[in-house]
Amino acid sequence: MKLLAAFLKLIRYPNLIYIGLTQFLLQFCVVAPVLANSGERPSLSVLCFVLLCISTVLVAAGGYIINDYFDINIDIVNKPDKMVLDKIISRRWAMAWHTLFNMAGVSIGFIVAWKIGQIYLGFTQVLCSLLLWFYSTSFKRQVLIGNVVISLLTALSVVVVGFYEKQIYESLEAIMSTAGRKLIQIIGVYATFAFVISMVREVVKDLEDMIGDSKDGCRTIPIVWGVLPAKRLCYGLLLVLQVLLLLVEVRVAIPGWYLAIAYLLLLVQAPAIYIWFLLKKAHLPEHYHKVSSLIKWVMLSGILSMIFFKIYH
Repeated sequence: MKLLAAFLKLIRYPNLIYIGLTQFLLQFCVVAPVLANSGERPSLSVLCFVLLCISTVLVAAGGYIINDYFDINIDIVNKPDKMVLDKIISRRWAMAWHTLFNMAGVSIGFIVAWKIGQIYLGFTQVLCSLLLWFYSTSFKRQVLIGNVVISLLTALSVVVVGFYEKQIYESLEAIMSTAGRKLIQIIGVYATFAFVISMVREVVKDLEDMIGDSKDGCRTIPIVWGVLPAKRLCYGLLLVLQVLLLLVEVRVAIPGWYLAIAYLLLLVQAPAIYIWFLLKKAHLPEHYHKVSSLIKWVMLSGILSMIFFKIYH
């Protein structure tokens, strides 16, 4: 039981659930209703969609494992009590699971791409796998690059669902159709939200892990630029997030989605403003950890807002 708990911790199972939930909500609360309004159906069958989710989750799990594998020296300093590798699970087994998850995830991705006749889409998972490897081995130790890569991958977990819809991949005419344009707009908004909020969390995590990162020679934003400039970057990103949410609220006010507006105000915008105040006062690792945890809740509440597309369609 202890080994199972350690393994689940190693693959960050709450994050994997979040990825699967994001794709599920996007497919069944956004893509399906939008297409239904145009008398169409999603390009992926339920089975193929489930396989796509499994593929994404497996690649992500492999990424979390390899990240911990190369972060052992940092974790010994930053979170020795929470370490799993070398304490419960050996590094050899970790690398074996990483390889297995990546191979399975990429293979399943190609199977789904082949089933819809767009085999090149399978390379999306190959790209994600490679980026996660280079992030763990190199990018995360360089200023800004690692933060951008992870944030792009977070956004890609949203966008990838749209990649498999013929309204997006089939032709320019399909893209310019009513359903195509609406899908691109909605997916684009959620992908932007995912990118921005993920960037904030990545910088906050760098602030939290400064001691261990500096001892391992990492050149993260707070180490290279300083704590105050790192915080200012987060303030700027949080402002972008507020503007994005305000634009969305104005847009959904036109058809009278007032319940959705109230939800965004109370459960996304207000907590994001609270994050700004918490971050301003934060100066210890535990303070930054609290901010990081709250950001995760904002990410979840933002993604759950997809339910309103199902309610109002």
